[in-house]
Amino acid sequence: MTRKLVLTFIAMGIGVLVVAVDIAAINVALPAVEKAFRTDIDTIEWVVNGYVLAFAVLMVTCGRLADTFGRRKIFFIGLFVFALASLAGALSTSAGVLIGARVIQGVGGALLWPSILGIIYSSVSDDQKGLAVGLILGAAGIGNAAGPLIGGFLTEYASWRWVLLVNVPLALAAGILTYFAVDKQPSGGGDKSVDYPGIATVSISLVALMYALNQSTSWGWGSYKTISLIVISALVMVLFVRIERKTVEALIPKDVMSNVPFMLAATIMFTVIPALFALLLYMPQFYEKFFGYSPLRAGASLVPLLLTFALVAPVAGKIYNLIGPRMSIFVGMSLVLVGTLAIIVFGFGGGYYGFLPGLIISGAGFGFAIPSITTAAVGSVRESRASLAGGIVYMFQLVGGALGLAIVTTIFTAAADKDVTERITKYGLGLTEAHKADILNFMLGSGSRQTLIDDFGQAALKGLYPHIYHAYIEGLKYGLGFAVLIIAAGAVLALFIGRTKPA
Repeated sequence: MTRKLVLTFIAMGIGVLVVAVDIAAINVALPAVEKAFRTDIDTIEWVVNGYVLAFAVLMVTCGRLADTFGRRKIFFIGLFVFALASLAGALSTSAGVLIGARVIQGVGGALLWPSILGIIYSSVSDDQKGLAVGLILGAAGIGNAAGPLIGGFLTEYASWRWVLLVNVPLALAAGILTYFAVDKQPSGGGDKSVDYPGIATVSISLVALMYALNQSTSWGWGSYKTISLIVISALVMVLFVRIERKTVEALIPKDVMSNVPFMLAATIMFTVIPALFALLLYMPQFYEKFFGYSPLRAGASLVPLLLTFALVAPVAGKIYNLIGPRMSIFVGMSLVLVGTLAIIVFGFGGGYYGFLPGLIISGAGFGFAIPSITTAAVGSVRESRASLAGGIVYMFQLVGGALGLAIVTTIFTAAADKDVTERITKYGLGLTEAHKADILNFMLGSGSRQTLIDDFGQAALKGLYPHIYHAYIEGLKYGLGFAVLIIAAGAVLALFIGRTKPA
């Protein structure tokens, strides 16, 4: 590698770290934010949801803009937006201002991610592309692993505001390095017109879908609001496809939309990611509620999973070139399958260390599968479409994670509800609908132990707690069991992937 290429990787790595750390770090700071603004969890959760929604919805649009107007230019715009929004969030005086700043941060992140992937992909030779994508996604894994630790440390010893403020100097460093190290990126050429109808329709469709998925756990899948939003999303997506087929400079050009290898790789991403989202959400909650871990320690408990992901990703990039996309993806999917099964079968009976083998194997699987899927997808389109392809794949990752997590949560709730009702009935303690709701809220993360003490009393709760513990495990086993099934389906799909060549 030349000195300029090394600096390019460092600059893009810092950009990825800024986005990845911020996603994970803010979760740990939410209780402090809730206390500072004296608001409730339903409001403050939009500090996370607003960011993810903007990030997912605009990913495709920003990927297309990067390919059309130049990735370096869009990278600088994204970096400026992200840093300015981080500063505004750190200085916010109300929850509303903070949520607005986080939405704008999501816009900045959506501009950054496909630009980074496109810059890296176009900066290396064909035989280095797998390694390059692996290194970038490895940096994202390090950011995800370090995020809870950084967020916990800054919140505990400084202020939650520093979780956002630290983005400013990091963004400045990435910008300076990029200015001197990264050459001006070629644009797609030709007509620079923007497909506004395409952007509007795909954005409306994704907003409706993501909002429905986010609210499905509280509204219920049978709610008219959930069903209405999903129907609106589907109808507008059909309209989007019709618009794209008739538009010359479409948001998603025909050579991408009709590219079977690309769409197959993106679909496989849809099947592997729900397991990761479920583990990231439910495992820390399990440690906090039943092991007595602090939020910081609960976040640290996921380091084996995320650090293994970060370490394996660059290695997977090199192996990808040796064994090809089919076997590389299949190996990764198989490892995730084995690791998740190990968590289900062996983890819950052996304390924290009982989870370690499953977490490490799953982390290795994600480290193999996700970079390999990304490389296969981006490698199946022309290099001038690299940022768009990267944006679409990451959109599939976020939407797949949200949808998969909503389904896992639904299965978890139904199984845990059934189990705890049966057990408490046998235990001889009357259970009203209000009591049942409080128990489920506790298991899902929005309720507190104090509420259960108020409901049942300290002595009764001590006898009740083992039954709640068992119900949580039962629900999570069924939820992760669903993730295992779709991982297996993705592994089968991987066998149909050939060596990708741009269409």
